[in-house]
Amino acid sequence: MTETNNPASTSKKKRSFLINFMRLTRLPLLFFVVAIQFVTHYSIIEPMINHADGEIQMGALPLALCIIATVCITLGGFWVNDYFDVKIDRINRQITRVVDLFISRDSIFNLYIGATAIAIICAGVLSYIASAFDYFFIFIAIIGLLWFYSSSYKRTWGLGSLMLAISVAMIPIVVCLYDNWFINQVYGMMPQTSVILMNVLKKTAVLGGILAAWTIIIDIIRAMIEEKGEREMECHSLPIVFGHTKAKVVCYVIAILAALACGKVALEATAYLSTKAINFFLLSVAPLTIGLLFQLKKSTIRLDYLICTGIIHTIIVCMLIFVVILGYYYE
Repeated sequence: MTETNNPASTSKKKRSFLINFMRLTRLPLLFFVVAIQFVTHYSIIEPMINHADGEIQMGALPLALCIIATVCITLGGFWVNDYFDVKIDRINRQITRVVDLFISRDSIFNLYIGATAIAIICAGVLSYIASAFDYFFIFIAIIGLLWFYSSSYKRTWGLGSLMLAISVAMIPIVVCLYDNWFINQVYGMMPQTSVILMNVLKKTAVLGGILAAWTIIIDIIRAMIEEKGEREMECHSLPIVFGHTKAKVVCYVIAILAALACGKVALEATAYLSTKAINFFLLSVAPLTIGLLFQLKKSTIRLDYLICTGIIHTIIVCMLIFVVILGYYYE
């Protein structure tokens, strides 16, 4: 029996393809994007509008278009990053890299063009339905930020992480902007409506800001993981310029501030959740943040840093669950 007809060999190839495909698309991170926008729409905006005796006006189609556009921009960001990181990955991931081994560099760029085109079309249709053409340029700006981040600013300390953080912060905010626009179209620009929608936007911006903070930490950790390849390519990331110790100190400060922001939200929620909000924070985000600080302090190899990233992702999951609980009990 030849190898091509061997069921075991075929099964192994399918598993290999699936693993490489998941690594290429970062499916878990795409689920994060979808979850963040769903949670923003249904657990922040809708409960607050209902509480004000209003009604959400953004229908299923506009929401779907917004999510598809955001997911495709995210995919494009992953793929353009892979495109520009080929030389670094050849040093850091000689065997495990996907681009060049699983898919060619030209093909990954074509995928980026396709994903970006779909995102622009969806964003254009969404803006046409909402008659909010100014908001269309938000998507274009995010596409530009991710391009410049991957092509050059990722290799400099500070500005690159900030550009990435802004892009992530816009994931919930863009949903809120369109939601508010649709509501204004129905209820008008009355002072009471403006106050309510501004409050909704502030709550959403808090979520976006906290997500941005964790994103900066993840980006600094990424730079520490990829230091060898980035040194070869003469990059100037934070760990290379200032060393791992100082880079970790920056992560400690940002992590503590992000956790305190989560605690502040929990404290404000005690008005209608009593001690449940604080207890949830003390049993989830707080201990995970402490664990992250200790894990990051002792991290020296790639696996150590990947554990740190995993802890941050777990914190974000807990945050989203907390927002869902807040939305459910909001009165």
